[in-house]
Amino acid sequence: MAALPKQPNQSVIDGIRCLQGVVAHAQPVGVSELAGDLGLETTRVHRLLRTLAHMGLLCWTEKRKYAPGPALPVLATQTLHASGFYKAIGPLEALHAELNVITAMGVLWGRSVSYLFHADPDQPLSKAIGSFGLWPATEAGLGIALLALQPVEKVISLYQGGDIPMFKNLDGLLKKLEKVRTCGYTQHNNTLALVIEGPFEAAFGVSSPDIGPKTVSRYLPVLERCRENILKEFGL
Repeated sequence: MAALPKQPNQSVIDGIRCLQGVVAHAQPVGVSELAGDLGLETTRVHRLLRTLAHMGLLCWTEKRKYAPGPALPVLATQTLHASGFYKAIGPLEALHAELNVITAMGVLWGRSVSYLFHADPDQPLSKAIGSFGLWPATEAGLGIALLALQPVEKVISLYQGGDIPMFKNLDGLLKKLEKVRTCGYTQHNNTLALVIEGPFEAAFGVSSPDIGPKTVSRYLPVLERCRENILKEFGL
């Protein structure tokens, strides 16, 4: 995420945090629980959730909790179309068919990766879009690839003073990201990933127990060809 403007609208920021907080839960969530998760006052969260429900982005359940509302899929569809993500589906399908391993594309959100596309081997591709939730960025090859695109100062602000999954400390993460920047690809946790910069900042890749330092040369040309095809779809 970009740096805050000089006069940020905190209500907009908190409202979006509340919306994402509800959507991130597998089950409907109550006001007090969400306020605790976000570190916000309960009364403020209550007002924001009621406003979002009025807009149809959330809905009020019989158990007095909040869940995604009918307007949210509309917003999601409009967003995916505006970003042009649908143009990448064809090349990703071809990559999945050629290698028949886990094939994924995702974007960075804070300390997590949000998967736009995630297909397991032999999985019908109709289940690949939006079927996988948030995942810690440092545990995922796609996450490491995306973190390597960020300024070092941003990575430090995200992880300084906290636990870093799969890394002993911040210095270890920074060294890994520098290595990724140098070689131009990410090999991490049985995943090989590349980034796409252009219409939207994303990473895609493949995962398999077979993927490791000794097999990068086998998979990398296939991924590079897929990236070229994705960029062609965007006219780049």
